[in-house]
Amino acid sequence: MDEKLLKKIVMNVPFSYPLAEGTTIQKNANDPKLQVKCCYLTVVNKSDDTGIEVFIKPDTYFLVTKATYNYDTFEMTVVRQLENISVHYSELPDYIGQENMSLIDDRLTYYLFKSL
Repeated sequence: MDEKLLKKIVMNVPFSYPLAEGTTIQKNANDPKLQVKCCYLTVVNKSDDTGIEVFIKPDTYFLVTKATYNYDTFEMTVVRQLENISVHYSELPDYIGQENMSLIDDRLTYYLFKSL
């Protein structure tokens, strides 16, 4: 995917400061947030309780986190650890594998069609 197309896509992406840890469903005001404005795209599960999460930033670079999920009886909590804060699209397969790039492409395509 080229830079020009990514710039067009990010124009319609809802950016925020996602939680670094806390509940994934209920966002508490006191939960620490990632210090980078970005938008969640997808997660690639590595095991039952860990995964690699991918976010896109307004500058068309990607943020990659390692997430650990804790399953309680009534809620799920997550703790994210930054892996890399500035990943180019062409470098994403190094983090999530080429076989999972379709997850990113599908999500980006959704935002592209939303912009039309």
